[in-house]
Amino acid sequence: MTASMLQGDADRIEEFRRRVIEWYRRHGDKHLPWRRTASAWEILVAAFLLRKTTTRQVVRVYEEFIKKYPSPKDLLAAGEDEVRAIIRPLGIEHQRARHLISLARKIEDEFKGIIPCHKEKLKKLPGVGDYIASEVLLGACRKPEPLLDRNMIRVVERVLGVKSARKRPHTDPKLWSYAKMLLPKDPDLAREFSYGVLDFARKICSARSPKCHECPMRDICTYRLRLLSQGD
Repeated sequence: MTASMLQGDADRIEEFRRRVIEWYRRHGDKHLPWRRTASAWEILVAAFLLRKTTTRQVVRVYEEFIKKYPSPKDLLAAGEDEVRAIIRPLGIEHQRARHLISLARKIEDEFKGIIPCHKEKLKKLPGVGDYIASEVLLGACRKPEPLLDRNMIRVVERVLGVKSARKRPHTDPKLWSYAKMLLPKDPDLAREFSYGVLDFARKICSARSPKCHECPMRDICTYRLRLLSQGD
C-alpha cells in the first residue's frame, strides 16, 4: 500500500467521522434518557432493559425504574415481584429481574456500590461483555470506546470496506482495534460519533433496503460505489 493510498484512507475516515457526527446532531436520538446521563448505573440498567426489545418500549419503563431504584442498593432493597411488575411490559420479566438483581448484588458485594471505570473489572459483572462495558466507559467514564455491535459492523463494512475474517465479527480483536481507531479522541465527540453510527445504521444503513439515496456517505461508500459500478 502506497503512502498516497494510506493518506486517501485517512482522509476518508476523517470525512466519515465528520459526517456521522453532523448527521447525529441533526437526526440522532439525542433525547434518549440513557444518552443524557453520566451515571454508570443508569447506563447499565438501560443496556439490560434493551435486550430483546425495542427502544420505544424501554423508554416507557426506564424512567420509572430509575426513579424507583436510583442505585444498586435501592434495587436490592426491593422484592423481585416488585421489580418484575415494573418491567413486565418488556417481556421475559422473570429473567430480566433476576439478572438486574444479580448485577446490583455483584456491584455492592465486590465493588462497594461503585461501578468501576475499567473494562476488565466491568466484565466481571454478570451479563456484561465487551459491548456493555464499552457503553459504560464511553457514557459514564469519558473514555472513548467503540460500540461494536452488528450495526456498527455493517456500517464499517459497507462504507469503509473493512470486513472481519471471523464468522462472529464482534469477537474479532482486530475489528475492535479498528473500531477504536475510528473514534475521535475527544470524549464528547466520541459519544456523538458512536451513538451516531448506531442511529445511522438503524435509520439509513439498515440491514435490508438501505436508504442509499438519503445517505450522506454515498459518495465515499464502498458498498454504494460497487453497486454503481455494477450498473445499479
